[in-house]
Amino acid sequence: MKQNGLNRNKWWDEQQSSSSLPKLEIPYSRAKEEVWQQMETMINKQPASPRINKAPKRFLSFYMAVAAAFMVLLGTSAFFRYYTKTVEAVPGQHLITLLPDGSSISLNAGSSIQYNPLWWPFRRQVQLRGEAFFSVAKSKTFEVVSDLGRTRVLGTRFNIYTRYNQYKVSCYSGKVRVESVLSGETADITANMQACIQPDGKVLSETHKDVNEAKSWRDGMFTFTACPLYQVFEEVERQYGIHIQTPQKLEGLYSGNFTRSHTADEVMHLICRSMGLQFEKTADGYRVY
Repeated sequence: MKQNGLNRNKWWDEQQSSSSLPKLEIPYSRAKEEVWQQMETMINKQPASPRINKAPKRFLSFYMAVAAAFMVLLGTSAFFRYYTKTVEAVPGQHLITLLPDGSSISLNAGSSIQYNPLWWPFRRQVQLRGEAFFSVAKSKTFEVVSDLGRTRVLGTRFNIYTRYNQYKVSCYSGKVRVESVLSGETADITANMQACIQPDGKVLSETHKDVNEAKSWRDGMFTFTACPLYQVFEEVERQYGIHIQTPQKLEGLYSGNFTRSHTADEVMHLICRSMGLQFEKTADGYRVY
């Protein structure tokens, strides 16, 4: 009981002390609603994002599209201009190929041509190595280019031989202009005429009674008149697709002919017998001694 009395007195003293302290009040000069209203106003007054002018972007896109189209056009034009087609008659083969304008080319064995098929309407030019017979469509300008000479034609038939630093053109119809790459000298020939370009660039032309000899290879006939023997054997190699080993110093001039109806053995007998030579067969052809 005494303890309870002490506790009650202590509680009374604490109440009296707290009631004697000054009352503290935190003044709120604005209502809550007013504060929120002011915050919303401040948010709405934030500086707007700068407006982006879309016009320059549209112009930039246009210029990029034009540039892309130009690059595509340039690339396509370059492809059309420089795309090259090669046609080759390998040793032992004769073939005929047609050009985009309908002109035809017969290729002798070991010969090839190159031209630009996609650029053909703008420039009709063929590069030739070896020997070929051309039948050019009428009313079509045409140019054949080789290391030694150029041949310009308009609706004609002609044969070009370019081997061993020789350039010979035989005309069978129409008109052909032969030009030396070295000297620029030219000569015009017509049917039954032949033009030759000399090593010094001089162009010689004449009427040739045996002009058909130049294209006899198309019929499988090969005629030689005082021809160096090594050239004769090289022609045999081309026509039969074989390899012929010959002495390093093979001299002599051969006159004669053979046809592709003969076998390679028969042709070798024919040539070697007349030149006092011997030959034997090897794995890929013949050896002459």
